[in-house]
Amino acid sequence: MQMDISDMMMAQQAETLRLSGAYEQAIEIFEQLQMYPDNAWVNAHLGATYYHLMDYGKAEHYLKKAIDKNDKYFWAHAQLGETYRLRAITENNKRPEYVELAIEHFQKALDKPPEDSNYAWALAHLGATHRLYITKGISQFLKEPISQQPNPENYCGKEKIKHHAEDALKCLNRAIELMPTYAWAWGMRSTVFRLTQDYENSFWDVEVEAVIAPNMEIMQQSSSPVPFLKTGRVNLYEHAFLSFYLTKKPSRPEDKKRHYVRAIAFLQQALILSPGDLMAKLILTIIEANQKKEERGSLKPNDIKNIQRKLEQFFADTEVEFCQKCKKLLRHQINVPKPSVSIEQLKWINSHAEEGHKLKKLILEEVIKNPTSGFEKEPQLWLWKNFELTEMWSYILFFLCEASHLLGNKSNIGTETAYLELAFLINPYYVTERLYQTPVFSHEDRAKIFKKLHDDGIVLKFSEPN
Repeated sequence: MQMDISDMMMAQQAETLRLSGAYEQAIEIFEQLQMYPDNAWVNAHLGATYYHLMDYGKAEHYLKKAIDKNDKYFWAHAQLGETYRLRAITENNKRPEYVELAIEHFQKALDKPPEDSNYAWALAHLGATHRLYITKGISQFLKEPISQQPNPENYCGKEKIKHHAEDALKCLNRAIELMPTYAWAWGMRSTVFRLTQDYENSFWDVEVEAVIAPNMEIMQQSSSPVPFLKTGRVNLYEHAFLSFYLTKKPSRPEDKKRHYVRAIAFLQQALILSPGDLMAKLILTIIEANQKKEERGSLKPNDIKNIQRKLEQFFADTEVEFCQKCKKLLRHQINVPKPSVSIEQLKWINSHAEEGHKLKKLILEEVIKNPTSGFEKEPQLWLWKNFELTEMWSYILFFLCEASHLLGNKSNIGTETAYLELAFLINPYYVTERLYQTPVFSHEDRAKIFKKLHDDGIVLKFSEPN
């Protein structure tokens, strides 16, 4: 059935509302237009509106409905590809095929090899999807020292990182060639370079991104869940991290010192912008402690006391917000239809954490005792819409793991393993990548840590790309 003129005008109004960010109003009109159930355009744009609202289940439903009616609807394929990419991230990859499905639909949207395509948005987001497979290579690389029976058909983790980075860069380079002011693509390419430990090029790209979009809320911000920090300070964090990572590179002592000075300066700038920035204070504490440990061979008693004092203050300043929101997040992750976090896993972490561990008292014991307290009727939708919390808490937990590692048996917040395992359950992508990057852990440390995660059954699952 063909639309009449008045319904076509309604459709145009709904699309205008969608493009202006008035998603709820757009949905009201698009749903009225479901009187045309076979109209691919209406279904595709209704699906795209739902994914802007982070309701990926409904987005997938309507976009697939549109493609069923018109398999050559390239825009709908691109939107469905992005929906699968976001589901892979936000659902902790509990369905590993989401990454593969995302790639499949982005490739259909391009309808030609990436180097010949002019569809910049789909190219950039296809590159971002290939970037997720880099994490698989990192995971394999970290696991290789513990593999008892390596598969001769699989090339090693380093080769996988390189291979998938090439796929990602092919798409991102073309997107930037087509649209040199595409800040999101520059930021994503910076991430790919960072994950391949090409920190110099990563630094260059994040600098370009900051120039193109100086008020950008966060690197990689696009039609996706926004991370917890909504200011330009995040660019300063990323600059600080890249400078910190450069200290791992073999270089003259004066070069390493310069990288540390620059990392510290970026965090001090973040604190000038927001003196109460607890995250910047925590990151700064870790970087300064690691520098002292490297320069002196070990932390001195005064250094240890200073770090202990700062960690106690961090918990005092964040206890209510951090603990309450983290418990709420875990309860939602436990109660979705296909949970990525289970009570059994939390019990395991809790039972192996020593008495007095901060996580036992503040988070784990309460969640284990009351796993269904205070979660929404639609926990999966809540998790999609609050995905920024998984980034925030995995961020904090991983930094606390690093701080505990630096203090060793002098840790006043509990041993590192519980922090790491809980962070990994909450957001395995982030933790796998940061574990691979951070100078706080040696290669031997990483191998032991990943073996512990592997032995405890806390792993990140991937399907193999076609």
